[in-house]
Amino acid sequence: MATVYRPRGTRWFYNLFGSSGKAWTGFDSLGHVVSFIAEVIRTVPHAIKHYRSQIMYILTDITWGRGALVVGGGTAPVLAVLGITVGAIVAVQGFAILNMLGMGPLTAVAASFANTREFAPLLAGVGFAAQAGCRMTAEIGAMRINEEIDALESLGLRSVSFVVTTRVLAGLIAVIPVYLITLILSWLSCAWMVTSVYGMPTGTYQHYFSQFVSASDIIFSVIKVAVFLVAVIIIHCYQGFFASGGPEGVGTASGRAIRASLVAVVILNLVMTVALWGFSSPVYFKG
Repeated sequence: MATVYRPRGTRWFYNLFGSSGKAWTGFDSLGHVVSFIAEVIRTVPHAIKHYRSQIMYILTDITWGRGALVVGGGTAPVLAVLGITVGAIVAVQGFAILNMLGMGPLTAVAASFANTREFAPLLAGVGFAAQAGCRMTAEIGAMRINEEIDALESLGLRSVSFVVTTRVLAGLIAVIPVYLITLILSWLSCAWMVTSVYGMPTGTYQHYFSQFVSASDIIFSVIKVAVFLVAVIIIHCYQGFFASGGPEGVGTASGRAIRASLVAVVILNLVMTVALWGFSSPVYFKG
């Protein structure tokens, strides 16, 4: 058995943690992920310059998919359904609780804060991970298993730029209009439930809603979704890019990616909520 070289003065450290190297596996994996992210960031100008047509193709696929509503569809229909649903839920729960205190009209305030700051961004991140993220992992994993990525590299193409960076850029382009539509649908759904089902005057609802909704909250909400989307795409593309073990390995990579992306979205949501509104959360009265 060959002797493993240890620098002078550090043998005690290796003896303390064992010679198998298992203690360093986590650090090796973390470094591999960081280097992958750095490569994605570094190749952004290259992808914009050389792969614009690929970006537009992926943009259409992410947004609309095969044109189906949910299964096989893009993120736009899924996020629209989620936006309508979360708005209705906020209306039902918010009005039920506030009306017991005689403050039913303040449901509009809950809609302006809860939908914009928390529920809509969080569901958008989860919906994107479930709808587009898993498809990315499966597509890229199949490319890796079938040696298509190796073929790209043999042709002189930058595989990370062509496969991963193009998806990140396409996702960022698609997320802003799609998410804004989702947010508007959540507002309209909440307003319809409160005014049509519970009988609140439309003018009263609009008065309280316009008092508390602010442009800064909308901008921060879009920023949150953009961060969620980049994290989800990188996680899913990373798992697919380094998939191994045949078709079973692609399925394993997809499962690993969706678990990691959902946890990442929840943690990032907490961190960004504290960073954006935790230290200073002013309430603006207008009108």
